[in-house]
Amino acid sequence: RHVLSDEEFAALPLAKLRASDLEGWRGRLRISGFVELDVDEGEDVPKPLAPSTVNRLMNDLRAALNDAAERHRRELPAHLAAEVKVGTRAMSVTDDARKQLLSDQQIRSAITAAFEVDEDFGRLVLVAAVTGARHSQMRRLRVGDLQIEKLRLMMPGSSKGRSAKARPAVSIPITAETLDKLRPALTGREVDEPLLERWAYRSVGPVKWEKDHRRPWGPAYEVDNWWVATVERAGVPADTIMYAFRHSSIVRGLKAGLPVRLVAALHDTSSEMIERHYSAFIVDATEELARRAALAI
Repeated sequence: RHVLSDEEFAALPLAKLRASDLEGWRGRLRISGFVELDVDEGEDVPKPLAPSTVNRLMNDLRAALNDAAERHRRELPAHLAAEVKVGTRAMSVTDDARKQLLSDQQIRSAITAAFEVDEDFGRLVLVAAVTGARHSQMRRLRVGDLQIEKLRLMMPGSSKGRSAKARPAVSIPITAETLDKLRPALTGREVDEPLLERWAYRSVGPVKWEKDHRRPWGPAYEVDNWWVATVERAGVPADTIMYAFRHSSIVRGLKAGLPVRLVAALHDTSSEMIERHYSAFIVDATEELARRAALAI
């Protein structure tokens, strides 16, 4: 929809596509953003697109253009592939999440505040906080993935990367307290139903909305309004983002002395990524482990 809604870009013949056209589309995309329902006021409000979101859209567009260029290569100019490559370069994204480390008390406050804002959102925040999973993983959780007797969540593998092969689910231990807060999501539901859901709204008049039906959580931007309200209630820094839960979970595992490979597996990432971005915490953790084994004199 982001492509088709831009008439200037959508009407451009593929053979005439230039890198400047792609850059122009991206610039208009950043300015126009998208519109979503304000959960507190029931109004449509504009929201800017984050650079990471723009990059994901650019990746999708690049794949579509490359596919079209391959299928129609006899009719298209040879330089088209280069134009697409240059025009869809990723924007610079400052990794603020890895600069945000929440204390256990701040995380508990955020969970409590999220439940006060909205019970459905509270469960989403709870799962994010205790597992460190990505939003795309949590939204694919099913009721059957919450294994009550074994006190664990079977977190679906991420959809990152180019491999068409589905990644296996990751077994994540949870506490009895976490299970108790998730139990209401299980009542009267089948094992293959989405575990985490929210209310969808419908318009019943000018600037008036009412709850219509239950549905799974959609893209990550759907949480924005709930999250802003949660941050205000929890008393955490105003610029805190939900992805900080993932960063904090990884650091918590490293500080607890868990092997890097295990921390990586629990968060569905690679040991290389953990070592690259969390090397300072790995050094601290390994020094503490070595200190425990030091000879006492």
